[in-house]
Amino acid sequence: MLFLLLQTLPFVLAQNAAVPQHQFAGFLLNPIDGFSYLAKMRQGLDGAWSFTLPYTATAGEGAAINLYYLLLGHFARLAGWGLAFTFNIARIAGAVALCAALYRLFARTLPESQRTWAFGLTLFGSGLGWLAILFGGFTSDFWVAEAYPFLASFANAHFPLGLALQIFLLTPTHAPRPAAWALAAVALSLIYPFGWAVATVVLVGVAALTQAWGQGERSRWQQTACVLLAGLPYAAYALWAVNTHPVLSGWNAQNITRAMPLWDLVLSFAPALLLALAGAYLLWRQRRVSLSVFFAWLLVCLVLLYLPFGLQRRLVSGLYVPVMALAVFAAAQLFSAARLRLALIGLVLLALPTNLFLLLGAAQAAQAQDAALYLESDELAAYHWLDEHAPAGALVLAPARNSLHLPAFADVRVWYGHPFETVQAEQRQAEQDAFFADPTARQRFLDATDVNFVLFDSDGLPAFALPGWGTVFSLGSVELLAPHGH
Repeated sequence: MLFLLLQTLPFVLAQNAAVPQHQFAGFLLNPIDGFSYLAKMRQGLDGAWSFTLPYTATAGEGAAINLYYLLLGHFARLAGWGLAFTFNIARIAGAVALCAALYRLFARTLPESQRTWAFGLTLFGSGLGWLAILFGGFTSDFWVAEAYPFLASFANAHFPLGLALQIFLLTPTHAPRPAAWALAAVALSLIYPFGWAVATVVLVGVAALTQAWGQGERSRWQQTACVLLAGLPYAAYALWAVNTHPVLSGWNAQNITRAMPLWDLVLSFAPALLLALAGAYLLWRQRRVSLSVFFAWLLVCLVLLYLPFGLQRRLVSGLYVPVMALAVFAAAQLFSAARLRLALIGLVLLALPTNLFLLLGAAQAAQAQDAALYLESDELAAYHWLDEHAPAGALVLAPARNSLHLPAFADVRVWYGHPFETVQAEQRQAEQDAFFADPTARQRFLDATDVNFVLFDSDGLPAFALPGWGTVFSLGSVELLAPHGH
């Protein structure tokens, strides 16, 4: 309940902190991706079951990817809910599922004296990034959300649910459950394909490890085959789509998520990682089959993380779970009963501050009405006007801030709005910036493109007029221009 309270209360406070001329966007971490999630949901709200890049001027044919957010958009329409509210309800529902899956995992693998410590520390803990912050650094435990249950649940809707499904698949079972395994694998491949990939490789590792120890069971290989075969068709389709689609392939080419440097990895998972390595050694020596999933999970993630692959960091999915489980196991092995409690309390004191810093930063951003997290009433009115009056798929040229927001509120496209989801992002951003900064470039740009509307925000920009264009909406500092007779 405390975990869910901390995942909910900051957002409620941020909503209530909004001054009358502001609206809270609905997220407190990574607003650039946050608006892109709402833009995906917006496509579902409008009835789409295939995804097109909303931040690219010419999107081409749709593809059956990002289905979870499309589904949430359909659900929002049926429930009559706003997209941001639906996003957060799904986020909290995923957090509930993550808590249940995590406790089930520890209940099946750790002694009762260790499972509560492991459960609490895994839910609330993080690395030593708070020490780096004190010296001006910024490490992965503040932003690589898919690795940490707390950060995953704070960031978006698909990470906590994806982690819950991944953990479900990796939890030892008392009897074969092929139907449940297959259903969870299909759902995981749809919601978070990288989590399915990690789960599959970890299951291979567990089966091979226990086989090498002479304690292998046929059901482990059956489960691995079931998860692989059930999740593979959609994962293969998604991989094919993003590599062969004329537009999505351009997005995929620039969607690079390299692994963090080794020093960052160590700091972001310390001090638990140091104990976890000792725990992995002890587990190997003692051949603890019940804990083999944590050994395989830790090893698989560390190996996959540094393979020569453009999406390395995505394969760190849930890494904090085996790190903390092995850390608690090692502490129980290495410390006497009298010192174990002190060691675990020390681990708590070192593991909690990063997430406390995160919560404090969110509170400060809400108090300051951070422009990245709050929308102004003038710009919202312009977005709603476009939603009501612009033709579907109309192309809007706007400053970068507005371009990020627009596809979440109207069925429009933008010239540049997102560093990954705008194909040829650097070039498009430079062209957009030049339009608003250089009067001589404007007419040439408009003659060469099919822009339907120009959104102009005079707050910080000099006013300008466009020959042959007139104002169709104006409120405060925000003005929408369209060609005469449009």
